[in-house]
Amino acid sequence: MKERVFAAVRGMKREQWLICGLAGLLLLVIAAPVKQKEQKKTQEEVTVQSQEPTDDQIRQSYEKQLESVLSQVEGVGTVQVAVAMESTGKKQVEKDSPEDTSTSSEKGDSGTERTSQAVTTGETTVYEDTGDGGQTPYISSSTYPEIRGVIVVAQGGGNPVIVQQIQEAVMALFHVEAHEIKVLKMK
Repeated sequence: MKERVFAAVRGMKREQWLICGLAGLLLLVIAAPVKQKEQKKTQEEVTVQSQEPTDDQIRQSYEKQLESVLSQVEGVGTVQVAVAMESTGKKQVEKDSPEDTSTSSEKGDSGTERTSQAVTTGETTVYEDTGDGGQTPYISSSTYPEIRGVIVVAQGGGNPVIVQQIQEAVMALFHVEAHEIKVLKMK
């Protein structure tokens, strides 16, 4: 058998060698980008999943944002902010809710017909592939933890007008009630 293969290869004409070479080159060109795209997609998926901010990062972001805004207000001066939040945010997992309906009819001896219908529902969690062969529940929506209270320590915290402005700014920015905000004078 080996001899037949070698004889066939030796008997090939120039055009046949050219066609085989071009076919091989075409296969290489087609196969190479597919592997690179798959690797890029997996890296992008991992990046997207790891970009979900933690509760502590969210709290720090809120504090920095409020400090930045309040420090620009005339009369407030130097500012330090502490934000208290609920322990965790909420994530809504996507669920499939299939419904199965079955109907049955019976005729009685007196000619009356009786129909009964049964509806069965179930709920299953929808999963997505993680790229490394695993699966995680598909999150359809997520909400950040709610703010429970805000403490603002400001140089201008002794002036009632400045305190009022700070409270109104915090209420507008974070949608919290006035009793959840405490403004103190910095020493």
